[in-house]
Amino acid sequence: MCYVVIAGGPNKDLSRILPRIIASEKIICADSGADALLPYNIVPDVVWGDMDSIHSDTRAFLENNKVSNRVFPVEKDMTDSELCLRSVPKDKKILFVTSLLGRLDHVISNLLLTMRLKEEGYDIVTTDGNTWVFPLSGKTRFVVPDDLSRTENTCSLIPLGNGAISVDTFGMKYSLSDRDLLPGSSLTVSNEFDMTEKEHGLDMIDGTMLVIVTEKV
Repeated sequence: MCYVVIAGGPNKDLSRILPRIIASEKIICADSGADALLPYNIVPDVVWGDMDSIHSDTRAFLENNKVSNRVFPVEKDMTDSELCLRSVPKDKKILFVTSLLGRLDHVISNLLLTMRLKEEGYDIVTTDGNTWVFPLSGKTRFVVPDDLSRTENTCSLIPLGNGAISVDTFGMKYSLSDRDLLPGSSLTVSNEFDMTEKEHGLDMIDGTMLVIVTEKV
């Protein structure tokens, strides 16, 4: 079980992750993130934010279901999403549902926030329902979940910060062996899964990286 944090913004497909949302321990919405739940009649546990962009129908739905909310002023030092994420205890897993095809500044900010929280010790995964982003930090063995290791998906390794040290991949069409990865290189974009193998992923000695699994275009 995990905590689900749903941010505002367009282009989120909750239909693919409904079982995870329904089975979650707690659902926290950042302001208009609650709008995404309305079509599925799912009641969040709490809504955080200044309520400046939430739809009137969603507002009525929340009031009818007596959903608690914490209201913040529009001008503040953190986004609604970060406030929500930092409200989750560090011993809980987080599924962060956010737009990955919306405003570029919001997308980049949320991905870097995901990486920062991972470095701080949070267990967090980010998705819009279609694309999955797994932040890795430090010595790591990462295995792509079986339900994402499909022929129609690609897997990209995006090093951040000072890069990733001594990366070995397994179960991938294009393999790496003891390879250091630097930010800005396109070497590890759009790899594919070798479906003759049982596991797909990587080992990393140190560094920071986003593993992005998404459908081929």
